[in-house]
Formats: sequence, C-alpha cells, structure tokens
Amino acid sequence: MSNGEQPSVTTEPHIVKEEVIASGKWVKLEKTTYVDPLGNTRIWETVKRTTRQATQADGVGIIALLKRTLHKDCVVMVKQFRPPMSAYSLEFPAGLIDEGETAEAAALRELKEETGYKGEVVGVTPVTCLDPGLSNCTTQIVMVNINGDDSENIHPTQQLGFFLNSSLKPFLFSG
Repeated sequence: MSNGEQPSVTTEPHIVKEEVIASGKWVKLEKTTYVDPLGNTRIWETVKRTTRQATQADGVGIIALLKRTLHKDCVVMVKQFRPPMSAYSLEFPAGLIDEGETAEAAALRELKEETGYKGEVVGVTPVTCLDPGLSNCTTQIVMVNINGDDSENIHPTQQLGFFLNSSLKPFLFSG
C-alpha cells in the first residue's frame, strides 16, 4: 500500500469465543478470541463486571459543584487508597448503580455516602465506556449542584458502610 492507503475492510469484526481465566466478586478476566476487520483471528484480554444489573449503565461518576454564598464554586473530590495503583487517588465520587435504581438516584446516594453532601442533579450524560480497550464497564457522568448554604451541607458527614475505616475524604478545589 502506498500514500497511506488503508486496506479495505473484508470482514465485519466479531467475537469467536470468550474464556473465563479468573473470576472474583466484582470482576472477571476473560481471554477473548475475535476476528478483526481484515479477517485475522486475534486474542484480547478483557475485564468484565460480575455485578452487571439490568440498568442502562454499571455505575456513575459524579461531578459535584459546591456553591456557597460569598465563596468561589468548588468541585468536590474524594481521596481514597486504590490497590491497583498502590497509591491514593484523587477522584470524582462514583459508584455502582443498584438494581432498579436510576443513574440520578445512584449519584445522589453515592455523593451522600462518600462525602456527606446532599445535592441536586442538573445533568446526566449518555451511557459511555471510559476504558473500552480493557473493560465492558459502562458509566454515566452525573452533574450535581450542592447548596453549600443548606444546613445539611455545612458540616457533611460520610455515610459509608464498608469504607468507614478508610481514608476517603472530601476535597474541595476552586478555579
């Protein structure tokens, strides 16, 4: 091929087989055999959720804006230890959507659990996959406004169950 010509597509890409290599409580690792657009059979290592529910997305990521009178708006973030990184990570609050729960309800629940803040949903993205080269996990980003002047939000307290002894803490960043 010359001048940057692309080979013509001869085959619709498709999965041939999926073999479970390992499975845990939250995810499983699969060896996926597939056919690429040129008809070549290839192998891919894939991570899949074992917790997939009958919801549109597996989980939510929450972009929460804390709004207070006479203060700059702040983005609420959480810091928690992430074993795959062997380090603490600064990230948006997030979590899985429970069976029968909407993305909006999951976002408000997770925000309250992880940061103690009560908010109002102001926007939701379509379902997307943030790391499609690795996993089939899907998410919706939910934008939430927090009224920092509301008495419930002046001294927020985390509502977590299984992370109570962790170092998950809300952080505020202003622009």
